[in-house]
Amino acid sequence: MFANKKSLLALSVASALTLTGCFSDDDNNVVVEPPVTPTDPVVVAPTTPDALSLVVNGSVVDTANTNVITTAKISFLENGAATENLVDANGAVLAPSIDTTDGAFVFTNKEGATLTSVTATVSAEGYISKSFIMDLTGASGVVPVQLALTSADDPAVVADTVSETVAGGTTDKEIKATVEKGKAGAEVKIPADTVLRDAAGNAITGTQVSLNVSSADTSSNVAGAIIPEGLNAGSTTTVAQPVGVANVVMTDDQGNKIKSFSQDIEITVAIPASTVLSTGETVKTGDKLKLASHNEDTGKWTNETNEVTVGAQTGDTFAGSFMTDHLTFFAANDVAAICANTITLTTTGDDVPASGLFAFIQSPKRSETVRITGNSTALSLSGVAATENATVTVRDGNGNQWGTTTGNICGTTEVALSNPVTFVAESFAVTATCANDTNVSAPLGGAVVSYALANKAPAVALETTAGTYALPNIVEGTTATYTVNVIPRGVVVADGATTSFTITPDGTDETGDVRVTCETSTTGAN
Repeated sequence: MFANKKSLLALSVASALTLTGCFSDDDNNVVVEPPVTPTDPVVVAPTTPDALSLVVNGSVVDTANTNVITTAKISFLENGAATENLVDANGAVLAPSIDTTDGAFVFTNKEGATLTSVTATVSAEGYISKSFIMDLTGASGVVPVQLALTSADDPAVVADTVSETVAGGTTDKEIKATVEKGKAGAEVKIPADTVLRDAAGNAITGTQVSLNVSSADTSSNVAGAIIPEGLNAGSTTTVAQPVGVANVVMTDDQGNKIKSFSQDIEITVAIPASTVLSTGETVKTGDKLKLASHNEDTGKWTNETNEVTVGAQTGDTFAGSFMTDHLTFFAANDVAAICANTITLTTTGDDVPASGLFAFIQSPKRSETVRITGNSTALSLSGVAATENATVTVRDGNGNQWGTTTGNICGTTEVALSNPVTFVAESFAVTATCANDTNVSAPLGGAVVSYALANKAPAVALETTAGTYALPNIVEGTTATYTVNVIPRGVVVADGATTSFTITPDGTDETGDVRVTCETSTTGAN
């Protein structure tokens, strides 16, 4: 009996030790959870970033009607070199140049960079190329920009191209191009035995060259429309006033620009016989004029040391000639006293809408576009002469004219506004729906949302609440429709997803859905 009791006791102790070991960690009596059983992956709703603090919303438009020029090339420069501080809505650095397919572009500043002045050189088939200066000092929010090009078919413009064959980068005969129409005209003569050099100073390798020459009537506002901006940047006492212009572009069949020559070439520009100089006298044979050149590759103007000599009169123009060893945009200039007053635009009549308006300032010396948001705006115009007359036309983003006036702009210019359209306001709510689980979605906040009528410059909508964007001052119309384009940020747009929508401007709030690829997460369960 005694032996049997000992056996039972030992068995009881062993069993207790065995059971304790099942729920211990190194005999420290720490409970170990049972293995986790994985669940199926769960699609996670997308998250989006805050709205950008700066959005430059640009469009390339036709000077005549402000319609968008859909296909254009734009090069961005800072301090005379290709900028590295501009990025698109999702932070990708813009290339030195971009090609637009809808005439519009959007950029912001790269993280850590501060934008002050950006030069945009714009070209488009059938238009005269031009450089624009965008002053972005202290800019924030949405900054609308319209870059206006002039058609090469404008009656006040003349342009032509000649082609010649060269060998070893050297001309074997004179190359000559002459353009003339009304009071517009220019001529280029390149002597025989001239070495044609690229931007690096090397002889070109192509065997076929094309020489394009264009000019404009400097007694018309069209001349101001093709003159690159910045001619009088930094001027404090006097300003250059172009009275004859020529844009000369030469390339070889390898696509190389010909920028300089081994010897001087002769260029002649037409100067309208009606031109009155700052001396008060009408231009005449024997007068000497200053010469300035603009390099589209740097966006910089240079005051040349050589002068323009006014030659004989033919019809309504005089011939102003000079010698040079390089090609670019040239302006033969009179010199006038600078305007010492603050240049201000005031408006009366109808109020400026919340979305703002554009003031187009046009004269034979300039063509600039300034956005106005109130009834008194100081215009940031450089190089205004004390006696400069200009036409100031106020338009909305769609090109509708609200008012216009012509007169001396050295001081305050007043324009009476009359709203020609009926505005309505709507909101556009955008949802990001997961393509991998359409039951999961979230408001698409932080996007860049633009809206536009057909052929017109787009406006960028402001986000009012998460994923909801205000579309103020859209033009009411029974047949008109707006296209709304969405650039999502912080999400991956699913293949084939729609980011463009059509809305009717009738005051009814509308919605859009963008399919995105969402991340998945695996959670555990006991």
